[in-house]
Amino acid sequence: MKKLLTIILSVLMLVGIAGCTKPEVVNEGPVEITYWHTYTEHHNEYLTGIVDEFNASQNEVKVVLVQQPYQDYDANLLQALRNGVGPDICSRFPTNVADYIDEDLLVDFAPYINDATIGIPNFKENLTGFVYGEITQWGDGAIYMIPNICTSEVFYYNKTLFEELNLEVPKTWEELEEVSRVIYQKTGKPGFGTDSAIDTFQGLLIQNGSGYINAETKQMDLDYDVALEQLTWLADCIKEGIFRLPGDDFYLSGPFCSGAVASYIGSSAGVGYATMNNGAFEVGCAPIPQAGKVLYSSSWGGGFVCFKTTEAKAKAAYKFLKWFTSTEMTSRWAINLGALPAYISGMETAEYQDYINTNIAAEALYASKDFINWLNAIKGSAGVRTAIDKMISEACLNNVDPKTALDDMIAAANAELNQ
Repeated sequence: MKKLLTIILSVLMLVGIAGCTKPEVVNEGPVEITYWHTYTEHHNEYLTGIVDEFNASQNEVKVVLVQQPYQDYDANLLQALRNGVGPDICSRFPTNVADYIDEDLLVDFAPYINDATIGIPNFKENLTGFVYGEITQWGDGAIYMIPNICTSEVFYYNKTLFEELNLEVPKTWEELEEVSRVIYQKTGKPGFGTDSAIDTFQGLLIQNGSGYINAETKQMDLDYDVALEQLTWLADCIKEGIFRLPGDDFYLSGPFCSGAVASYIGSSAGVGYATMNNGAFEVGCAPIPQAGKVLYSSSWGGGFVCFKTTEAKAKAAYKFLKWFTSTEMTSRWAINLGALPAYISGMETAEYQDYINTNIAAEALYASKDFINWLNAIKGSAGVRTAIDKMISEACLNNVDPKTALDDMIAAANAELNQ
C-alpha cells in the first residue's frame, strides 16, 4: 500500500510539473527572408515594386530587400555569411556557387522543384538549352540555383560614325580589327573596347576551339597555341591604340557616350547607359563578333541561391522564387533588365516578343540565344578569372611578354583549382 501511494504521488507530481511547463512559442505572422542585391536607380525601384507585389499577394512569406554596394560585394557577402548575418537569398554566378557548395552553404532546391505538390512542372523542359546544364553541372541531381533571366554580351556601336565612314558592322574579330583601325586613323580614337576583358578572352579561346577548365582533373585545359595567339593579338591591338580597356572608367558606356571609343562589348542589361548620349549620335547593337570555329557568347545569367539556415526559411525562399520565376514575372523582369527570360514560356509571351522589336540590345541578345553557353565552374574558378584579369593587364598594359604572362596565369590558375 505504501509503495502504491508513492507511485501515485510521483505521477501527480509529474502531471503538475507538466501542467506548469510553458508551451513552445510558435511565431505568428509570415516567415521573413532577406534578399541582398546590388541594383541601383530604376532597376532597384522596379525590383522594390516586384517584392512589394509579392508580399501583398500572400501572408506566409515576407521578403525584405537589402541593397548592397557593388564594389567588394563577393568578399562582403562571404564574410557576412561566415559571421551568421548574411542574406537568405541573392543572385550569384556559377563561379561563386562552386565555392559556396564546397563550404556546404547552399540549399538544394531539387526536392522542392521535383515535389508532386509544390514543384515546378516541366522545369527542365521549359529552360532554354544551355541554362539547365549550367545549373546542374555539379551532379548528383542537385539544383543549387533557380534562374530567372539570362544576359550575355552584345556589341554596341556608334551607328552614326559607322555610316559616315561607310563601315559595316563587324561579324568577325578580323573585321573588327580592320574597322577599328580605320576609325583610329580617321578620328585618333580607339575603335573598340570591352567591359570585361576576362570574358572577351574566354570567348576568344572557346570560339577558336580551345578548352577551358577540366572539372575532373582540376586543371586548366587550354590549347596553349590558341591562348598565346589570342593574347598576343589582343595586346597588339591595345598597344596600337585601336582597342582599349575600361581602366578607371570600369564600364565603357561613359567613354562610348562621350565619343571616346566608337564601339564596345557590354551587357545587354546596360543598354540604358549605352544610349545616354543626349542625342549626340545614333546607337546600334548587334551580336558580338565570332571567330568562325565555335559559335559562342558568354552566359552572364547566374541564378538565385538560398543559404542554409532553417527549413522554414528555405521553404519561404522557394515559395518566393517559384513566384518570381513564373512565366509572367520572368518576362516582366527580363524586359526591365534588357535580358532574356531563362524560360521558354517567358520568351514566348506577347509582351516579350513586342519588347525585342523595340529594344536594340534585347533584339541582339535574342539573335544570340542559340549560341550563348557556359564554362565549367568548380572550386577555384573565380580565382581563375582573377588570374586571367592579371594576365591581360600584364600583357596589354604593362609590357610583359605575352608568353610569360600566359605561363604565369596558367600556374596561378592551376594553384587556385587545386587548393
